[in-house]
Amino acid sequence: MKITKNRVIEIVILVTLLILGVLGAYQIYHRTVVKPNLYTIRFHDIDSIIKGSPVRFMGIIVGHVRKLERKGDLILCQIFITKPNTKIPDGALAKVEFNGIVGSKSIEIMPPKTENPNIKGIVTTEALRINDFMDVVKNLREVLVCVKQFVDGMTPENTLGAAKAIAEAPDFTADMNKTLDEMTQKQQETSKKLKTLGKFQKEVENLIDRFTQQKTNL
Repeated sequence: MKITKNRVIEIVILVTLLILGVLGAYQIYHRTVVKPNLYTIRFHDIDSIIKGSPVRFMGIIVGHVRKLERKGDLILCQIFITKPNTKIPDGALAKVEFNGIVGSKSIEIMPPKTENPNIKGIVTTEALRINDFMDVVKNLREVLVCVKQFVDGMTPENTLGAAKAIAEAPDFTADMNKTLDEMTQKQQETSKKLKTLGKFQKEVENLIDRFTQQKTNL
């Protein structure tokens, strides 16, 4: 059977229309269903989260991780919410958590704790690792060692020696009071001298005024 040229053109047109229809349907589906339910979370440490890991909102699975992308020192984690009528509010808190007996990990999202309208998107709270707890325990151990050394050093002999040293310490209060009294006395003497100088200046001015007045009368 020979296929005519017109038949080939018809097949090409039909295939083209079919491809355009599929692409158009996908674009409509993406804009109306997928895009409104996509959220991007910025993590400094993704802590073994992989593509497909579950996403929980207040403990309920609402979606999964769709894509992971590294950008500088951040990991952009794109999640897709598949549960109908589920919207993640701005300011919601997201972190990585363990779930299940085998220790699988998921992204846990909790409602926002603030009503600040300037906060947009999902806020990341970095999860604590075992190393973080080990650092805290190490610091606590060092503090306890210092306290133990201090307590061990508080023997009766050391306590008595410290009390004796405090009792025999020179009293600087008397010398300080004496210095303050001398400064106050000098200040009072200076004030008296300034008052005397002011009176003398006033008398000289009065004398000059009288002399000037007598000369004018003459």
